[in-house]
Amino acid sequence: MKLNGYFCPLYGYRLRYLYLSLIVGFAVIIGLGMSPYFDKATAVASVTLPKAELPTPKSVQSLNGVWQFLPDSAASTTLTAASPMLPSLDWSQGRPIAVPSNWYLQGHDISGVAWYRHQFPVDEDLADQELMLTFAGVDYASDVWLNGHYLGFHEGYFQTFQFLVSDTLKFGQENELIVRVNSPKEIAPQDWSLHKRLIKGVLAHHDARPGGAWSDRGQDKNTGGIWAPVTLRASCKLAIKQVKVTPQVAVDAKEAIAKVNVKVTMPDQQDQSIQVKAQLLPANFEDVPGPVLTFNKTVSRGDNTVTLQIPQQNPHLWWTWDHGNPDLYTLRLQFLEGDHLLDTWETRFGFRTVEWDDHEQVFRLNGHRIFLRGTNYIPSQWFSELTPSRIAQDFNLMQEAYINSIRVHAHITTPIFYDQADEIGLLVWQDFPLQWGYQDTPEFIREAVGQGQEMIAQLYNHPSIFVWSLHNEPPWDAFWMADKYATYNPDQNRQLDNELYKALQMEDQTRYLHLASVTAEHPWWGWYAFTYDHYGKPTDQPLITEFGAQALPDYASLTRIFDATVLWPKTEADWTEWQYHNFQPHETFNIAQVAMGTQPDDFIYNTQQYQAKLHQYAAESYRRQRYQPVSAIFQFMFCEPWPSVNWGMVDYWRNSKAGYFALKKAYQPILPGIEAPAKTQIVGESFPIKLWAINDTWESLSGATLTYALKQGNHTLETAKIPFDLDADASKILTSLDVKPTIPGNYTLIATIQDSQNHSVSRNQYTLTVIPKD
Repeated sequence: MKLNGYFCPLYGYRLRYLYLSLIVGFAVIIGLGMSPYFDKATAVASVTLPKAELPTPKSVQSLNGVWQFLPDSAASTTLTAASPMLPSLDWSQGRPIAVPSNWYLQGHDISGVAWYRHQFPVDEDLADQELMLTFAGVDYASDVWLNGHYLGFHEGYFQTFQFLVSDTLKFGQENELIVRVNSPKEIAPQDWSLHKRLIKGVLAHHDARPGGAWSDRGQDKNTGGIWAPVTLRASCKLAIKQVKVTPQVAVDAKEAIAKVNVKVTMPDQQDQSIQVKAQLLPANFEDVPGPVLTFNKTVSRGDNTVTLQIPQQNPHLWWTWDHGNPDLYTLRLQFLEGDHLLDTWETRFGFRTVEWDDHEQVFRLNGHRIFLRGTNYIPSQWFSELTPSRIAQDFNLMQEAYINSIRVHAHITTPIFYDQADEIGLLVWQDFPLQWGYQDTPEFIREAVGQGQEMIAQLYNHPSIFVWSLHNEPPWDAFWMADKYATYNPDQNRQLDNELYKALQMEDQTRYLHLASVTAEHPWWGWYAFTYDHYGKPTDQPLITEFGAQALPDYASLTRIFDATVLWPKTEADWTEWQYHNFQPHETFNIAQVAMGTQPDDFIYNTQQYQAKLHQYAAESYRRQRYQPVSAIFQFMFCEPWPSVNWGMVDYWRNSKAGYFALKKAYQPILPGIEAPAKTQIVGESFPIKLWAINDTWESLSGATLTYALKQGNHTLETAKIPFDLDADASKILTSLDVKPTIPGNYTLIATIQDSQNHSVSRNQYTLTVIPKD
């Protein structure tokens, strides 16, 4: 495969990339006086910067494809750099493997060390170029050799990492790339899961992964491998490594600035004067491209940071899908020496502000208070199966359920997710991959801080991300661990989290930094404690980051998880297999008190109905408490990340359970809320029902009507129409009913809202069971 080249004036390399001349019109200075943040720059009006051939496929050589794979069960799994001396390997024993992929998905159910080998040619015309070898994701640690030369060591499953390899490649010949991948199991003398070393969050230890959190098999089906693309990228004399864009929007939103930091490395030259051309273009909406700005800069040998400030008049703002359009801009950069292109880069970002008002304890998007209807998300244990179509399918289901925010639960997921969240307009609460307990050594704290900084740097430009949250249920907050671990220390990981928080405060001051998602944010009524009617009581927490219950998938999916011998569990061995697939019998039968019934269909129906009732009851209660004090709620969780039986309201194959439709009903932006008892009622005893109007939109309701009907079977007991007006982003009680049933059975209250034109806006219903007196 050939790469299109650049003319490199230092070497006199033949021009093969035809650089399109800019049509220079009259010079205008756009907004240079509007803000002290601006650099001095020359602006060329209404000229689109030609899209250079980096980083398009013509100038990025993909190294994806079929590699050789050699597991090494005898190798040390210590998380340190390997010896630079490449060991002798018997590649006759190697097997083909697809890259990118997680090795488990390729049929290799292993943990520990495996070797990868790939041979590829490089065009001899590129001998005068700077060539960057880039790995977009390797789980977990890796050592890299190119043509026998040791390039380096990297730890961390989610980060992109790079090596300049111009001096190591063989041009016009075959090259040999060897990668040692180490994805080990956690090992500790006692309580390994409390003293973890791998920063993998739910991918290494969690109750929704294969084997669950507390079994000896809880580290099965390892996520290791080269799971993201490997590329070779060409440039001339220097190489752009990273671009960071900080949007600043004026209070009146009529002016904005994109503050740009570009990390550039120049391996061999002394100080060099260059020109940087920059342009903002609409990425997903129709508008005139911004002017081309030219900045004169000087770069030195080694690593540099080039700063730019680019004005934008009347910017299109990025909004969530339910409040506007998620408009994105493309920043296009070209680094030149005279007329000679050195390197180019494109990145997308959005002009928007998201703030946490600590006094009112609410989030504000572009200055507007916003109530967050969210879900927790672990799309898969194995990222290489997360295709754009699969993420798009999930996002479509979320939008249909009126979800406007997603908590990426205790891990960092595939880049495809963040790109699509930007495009669709979903806010992302991003967790760092710390789940429960970790080592408290200085070495581990340094590693966590470094990976936290890399998380922010890598994901910084995504407007969808509005929160960085650092640790899920850390030991210093999870006192239930005292009953789980003999070595539990109530101060464990406090220093880790404090140092991580302090360091990451310096990395991003435009987003809310959340120290930890603590147990107070995770009520779990009706699953781990009490009954779900506790959700009806007032909470003192503004952020509810977990609530939910388990439910079985439908029969067709269940038969794909279990074979016929364990589909209806009877023996201890059967139940062990169910627990391996995350089913929790104690919580199901003793706390939730769900009945199995007499056949699988009964069991499926009963668990799904329980999850559905809990979802509706909890979500409606928290929405009635909007800003008093609740400002965000996140159901746990959207989907099952492997073929299993857990908290997903959508199963692994993306079939929706009853709980999905219940949450969809409770998450309607304009909701006829029903405040009714959760428990079964008794004939002859009265109970109250309150009807609410809840409006999450930023438009008022004028001349609206709530219509309700209370039914027992096919008999309507009471019906009425209530006219009302309601402010934007507000809620209120419209009426109260005093219900005193005279006969047992199911009583259903149906409530609808119509607008001033009598068009249906929303519909809700709630069913309550009444039983005879003893």
